[in-house]
Order: sequence, then structure tokens, then C-alpha cells
Amino acid sequence: MATAQGRIDKQQQIRVALWAPPRSLSTAFERCISTLHAKHAITIFHEPFTTAYHLGPEKQLRQPVPFGNFITKESKYTYSWVRSQLEEESPDKKVIFFKDLGYSIDGKYDHLPSGYQHTFLIRNPTLVFTSMNNLLLKFRIRILRVNLTKISPKGWIYEEMFDLYEHLTKELGQKVIIIDSEDLVENPKAMLELYCKETGIPFYEDMINWRTGQEDMKDWKYSKKLMRVNRVIGQYDRAMGSSGLGRPSHRTVDVSKYPNDCQEAITYSESFYRKLYEMRLRLPEEDSINGE
Repeated sequence: MATAQGRIDKQQQIRVALWAPPRSLSTAFERCISTLHAKHAITIFHEPFTTAYHLGPEKQLRQPVPFGNFITKESKYTYSWVRSQLEEESPDKKVIFFKDLGYSIDGKYDHLPSGYQHTFLIRNPTLVFTSMNNLLLKFRIRILRVNLTKISPKGWIYEEMFDLYEHLTKELGQKVIIIDSEDLVENPKAMLELYCKETGIPFYEDMINWRTGQEDMKDWKYSKKLMRVNRVIGQYDRAMGSSGLGRPSHRTVDVSKYPNDCQEAITYSESFYRKLYEMRLRLPEEDSINGE
């Protein structure tokens, strides 16, 4: 309920975090949420912890040498500063949402912001790592001796995501909402409606479509340096150049044709992904088919 001067009652304000692996349609999902700006006052934080992880003073992953002169530090992006930004009171906002890569908070759980419903968007590691590998090749980063090993955390992303899930559920006692990207593109409207129902985010049928420009991104807060790097390498090409979630690929991937580090990442991540996948949100008709 809105109070005087457009202030939102704190109990009515919705704060949601989305944690995901790279190449999981998470930025496209973020754009679904950002369509709410036409009807509600919202703020979206785009990968603040990822910025701290890669560019901040406490960065966790050392940048490959070729990027040394290209990437400059984001000195204000300490983990404490990010948490303070996410916890800042915003009485004029109906929804406060942030999207981040799951590994970016590993070892920094004391900086998780309070007051948020935590959610996961997951994707089959075969699709994630082959997509990451293809992106590296497209940008010719391999010529610069950059590979998956150098840009991934030691747990190949999915172990860090599972550890985060364990912390949120067992240590903090939260119910974590999980959706799978393939379910999302198979039934975008139904899955988004289910996600909104679980999180309290207002749902509108036109949320799965957005303008090809960046009008909806005016409510985003992000590091311009991180955004610039990701645009240069093509990380956001699909999300920024499309006007919707697209269709499922149903393609078969021949993993044997990919480099050893890609195959290792897929194999190592499979068990963690499967555990999360079994706990994902399912549409009612899917549960009935599975006899649940």
C-alpha cells in the first residue's frame, strides 16, 4: 500500500534476489522483471556482488593478464558497500530486485543483505559451459590464452551455487525459490507467473516481452565498467538485442568436441545441478504427470 507522498509501506515492499550461473538467461529474466517499471516504482541492481568479485578491492578472481590494462578497478565496490546499497531504505519503491552470479558471494556470506527473498535461476551445465566456451571463441579470447579455467571459480560455479543454497536454507532457514531456464523458455508466461506468486512480485502477462531498446533499464543500477566489459565480449548480446525470452533450443550438444576444461566443468557440475534441479518450481500439470 502506498502512503503519503508515494511512500511504500515497508511491509508491502518486495525485495528479491536472483542468483544464477553465467549464460543462464538471467539477464533476459532480469529484463522481464524490469518491465514492471511501467506500472510500479522499482529498482534493479545488476550484478553488484559480481562487480565486487571481479573488479572491487576485495576481488576474488584474478583477472587474466590480457585484460590487465583494459579492466580498471571499481574501488567503491567493497562487499560491505554493496550490502549497504542493497539494504538502503527506498520508501518510494514497490520492488527492489537484484541479480547476481551465484559464485560471487562465496566465502562472503556475512555480506548477504537482509530482508530479501532469495531465488535461483539454474541451467543445465552442458548448456552453460558450452555457451561460455563458444563465447570465448567468438571473442577470440583463446588467442590471448584465456580459457574456462582462468575465468571460473575453483568449484566450477555450481558447487558455489549449491553451497549458497545450503547456507540460505540450513543456516538462515529460508525457503529458496528455484526455477530452471529450460522450464522458463518452454512455458515463459506460466513459469513467470508461478515465480511471481512465490515471491510476491506483481505479475502481468506482458512481462515476457520488452522493447528492443533499453528503456526498461533506466531503473537499473550497475557498474558501468563491468557492463562495458560484458558488452565488449558479447555477454549480453541476446538479452539486449531481443524483445523476449525466445524459444527452447532442444538441441543435442556433442560435448566430446569441446576442450578438456569444458568437459571437466560439465562433469564436475552435474551432481550439484541435479540436486538443485530436483528442488525447482514445477507447474501443477507437471507435478500431476509425475504422480506428485
